[in-house]
Amino acid sequence: MTDWTSREMQVPVSHATAIGHFPGRPIVPGALLLDEVATILAGPGPLTFRAVKFLAPVRHGERLDLRWHTHDDGLCRFEICRAEGRPTTVVTGTLEGTA
Repeated sequence: MTDWTSREMQVPVSHATAIGHFPGRPIVPGALLLDEVATILAGPGPLTFRAVKFLAPVRHGERLDLRWHTHDDGLCRFEICRAEGRPTTVVTGTLEGTA
């Protein structure tokens, strides 16, 4: 197993999903968060999400940290955490096929 690597993420307040995904109290769709994870962690071949847990809603404009590490079996564990305020894990998961 390697050390955790991290990268900042943020879905802007102006993103199109802020308009229609729960008007008046928008949250970032989980599929959009997973698309960001896939974009950042994709390897040369197919990428498969083996497990994903959504633990807390994410608001547009929130600063997030994507953290990940690869296990010896080739699976990649990832977490998305709030970068500001009290550290809170909002998504956890496992991927196969990362770089």
